[in-house]
Amino acid sequence: MDLKELRAFCSVAAGGSFSRAAAALGVAQSVLSRQVSALEAELGGRLFHRTGRGVQPTELGLALLPRAKGLLAESEQLLVEAGGMRGSPVGSVDLGVVPGWAQPLISTLCSRLMCDYPRIRLRVHEAYSGQVEEWVASGRVEVAIFNRYRRGAVRGAEPVMRGDMMLVGPRGHAALGHKEVPFRALAGVPLAAPVWPNGLTSVMIEHATRQGIALNVVMEGSSSAILREAVARSGLCTVFPSGFTSREMAGPLFAASRIVKPTIEQTTWLAVGTYRPASLAARTVARLVREILKSG
Repeated sequence: MDLKELRAFCSVAAGGSFSRAAAALGVAQSVLSRQVSALEAELGGRLFHRTGRGVQPTELGLALLPRAKGLLAESEQLLVEAGGMRGSPVGSVDLGVVPGWAQPLISTLCSRLMCDYPRIRLRVHEAYSGQVEEWVASGRVEVAIFNRYRRGAVRGAEPVMRGDMMLVGPRGHAALGHKEVPFRALAGVPLAAPVWPNGLTSVMIEHATRQGIALNVVMEGSSSAILREAVARSGLCTVFPSGFTSREMAGPLFAASRIVKPTIEQTTWLAVGTYRPASLAARTVARLVREILKSG
């Protein structure tokens, strides 16, 4: 049953004639007549009696009229609500984020959403970059924040932040006496590192192999909080990006030196999944993430 046919029927019933209804709808009377005839054929009966002054609904027409008006009103309301959704995004969005960005990003993002987009519900999943990239490729998350440590573009993603990697450890550690530390000096330093496999660890192993040194990884941790605790309580060193170091490890307990010869640069990437078309809510979250990271 076509809504145009129902609208034609209701208009004729309201105007009492095909000519008045056609004028009100802005269509030819012949078009209106065909629409009503098509509806009568579907229902198996006449909807109007013709009189000298126009038309009147038959018994079938009178029975149909309130239902038809209800269906038209419901369809119009649906269009209104859909328009509202286009203007004000609504729905759940799954965001995948690496540990180093979870703390400064999520609180600010939630505040922005509650203030400006209260109908978006955020679901946050934390993991290292490789896992986050798998999630966005498979459609488990719609928006992803992950890190890379090699040069070159990442298909379907945009860079939003860059920073050099720092060797971080307890203040007074022998390896941290200067603002910069050559990579070769990491040989033998007890390290806390991300759980393998991990992009940063892979790059560090490659550099160590080229320089003929061995890295002394004493423990592996699955989050930046675990690695930070290892540095604070166990006297180990770790490697963090400069931004995270300045935010989370400032103060008298820690010292940090920029790794050089070679430097290791972390690029943070933002991706919106292509597993399915991105919703307006997902695109809104991605835009806010971009703004927050680039402003910070």
